[in-house]
Amino acid sequence: MFELKYAGESTWYMSAPTNVGFYLHAPGEVCMIDSGDRACAEKALEHIRGNGWRLTELFLTHSHTDHTSGAAWLKEQTGCRVFAPGVSAAAVKHSFLIATTLYGGRPSPEMCSKFLLPPPCECTELTPQELPTGLEYRRLDGHDMAQAVFRTRDGVWFTADTVISADALDKHRISFVYDIEKHLHSLEELSRLEGTLFIPSHDEPCDDIRPLARVNAAAVNEVAQDIVLMCSQPRTIDDLIGMSLEKYGIRLYLMQYLLVGQTVRSHVSRLLENGRLNAVYSGTKLMFTAASE
Repeated sequence: MFELKYAGESTWYMSAPTNVGFYLHAPGEVCMIDSGDRACAEKALEHIRGNGWRLTELFLTHSHTDHTSGAAWLKEQTGCRVFAPGVSAAAVKHSFLIATTLYGGRPSPEMCSKFLLPPPCECTELTPQELPTGLEYRRLDGHDMAQAVFRTRDGVWFTADTVISADALDKHRISFVYDIEKHLHSLEELSRLEGTLFIPSHDEPCDDIRPLARVNAAAVNEVAQDIVLMCSQPRTIDDLIGMSLEKYGIRLYLMQYLLVGQTVRSHVSRLLENGRLNAVYSGTKLMFTAASE
């Protein structure tokens, strides 16, 4: 854990609960890809200083806490500039937006715990002009409202949460996704990327990402089909969240209610859009039912 590993002439990564990347873009100057949590950020800075490097930029793949909660500390310690793609930059800067969008209203203090709400950090929206020579990015949205994956000049891709591990999918079939359609499109795009090594945020590196992308896409489509089957009779959103928690063996507590709840709502939105579900009204209840074949 927290070991610095070689991935290419100018590329390293640190094995951690959230893998983070290091790209040496000039002599003695390095940028990071994601920060992980505070403990991860502290270990990362130890490696940077131990190698005589200076941290110049921190590129965040998206706004979620496990990728960003060490960012403010790193910026304070090093003065590095912090970037994130699209609307994720606003969520890093104004992190209360993460809990707000999960809940759909003003979040309670429990919803603002360190597991859901990273410390706010000054952050600039990522553009190609901000990248050092030899680093490129591609927007692969869906898991979050805005997400980027990065490729170093060594052909190493840091793929963020476009995919999660097969073991995680086996344990809990449903994984967090904000926009189902964009996520499936991003999995297709990921499968077409060329590189020497692919480093997911929560899995081991591999030289061929396509099998894992297929597993992730299959899981998303399976959950969508399960929700359609659950709606063989009219169901409320809370019905569907409860049935999903039970089906996929997930213990109910507030954080899981928020995460699974947003994913179920996102599935319902897509299924309404493609005509597989219909909205119906029963008294004062909004319910969803499978469309007739």
